[in-house]
Amino acid sequence: MTPKKIVLDRIDRRIITALARDGRRSFRDIARETNVSEGTVRTRVARLQEENLVRVTVVGNPLALGVGVGAMILLRVAPGHLRATAETITAFTSVRFVALSFGRGDLIIQTLHKGVSELHEFVTETLPHAAPAITSTETLQLAEVMKSSWHWGDWFDYLEDDPAPDDAGAVQTDESDTGGPDD
Repeated sequence: MTPKKIVLDRIDRRIITALARDGRRSFRDIARETNVSEGTVRTRVARLQEENLVRVTVVGNPLALGVGVGAMILLRVAPGHLRATAETITAFTSVRFVALSFGRGDLIIQTLHKGVSELHEFVTETLPHAAPAITSTETLQLAEVMKSSWHWGDWFDYLEDDPAPDDAGAVQTDESDTGGPDD
């Protein structure tokens, strides 16, 4: 089955950009900024949420909020066990990002822990017991995060530097591409 294509026009992108800067802003303020009616903003936001394209939430800085250790972990998984392993790993509360990948790792995860010893236990004991199809790991402990951006306006500006897919400047995306900081 071919994924349904969802078209984001310039107004959708400007609304998303405004919400990304401050998700508490009123629809009236966003309407003034985007030069459309408050009703248009309300309808568009509802559609974007219903189609799982956006979710208004708080994005915190884990290291600044007291998390002792952050790490990216590359996992190699035995053939035929990738999805099941990924689904198992998504259940851990310390894991905030899971992605299937190409290259040195079949899976890439980001994980947060109170300290180095907790990270070590997670990698050497918890993961192997929970997901025995993992054949190897490579842990990259984060020393300092230089950028962690979820400002969609920057991304939309980047897209507009490339030729638009149509004259209206619409961006097409697969409905399944709804990732975000917590997805």
